[in-house]
Amino acid sequence: MDCEKLKNEIEDKRREMYQAFLIDQNYNNALTKSQELDAMLNKFRRLCQKPFIIAMSILML
Repeated sequence: MDCEKLKNEIEDKRREMYQAFLIDQNYNNALTKSQELDAMLNKFRRLCQKPFIIAMSILML
């Protein structure tokens, strides 16, 4: 999965979570969406930010 697609999916999941919490007031669903969002953010950090940080540290040498 590429980083841009994952970033878009994270944004969609964030909207779903806020919809469930603020508008529908379905707190169990909001909690589930929040946990899914957290997992997606961790995946994004692992796949997309780590190579960027490594590349920047090499450039700084």
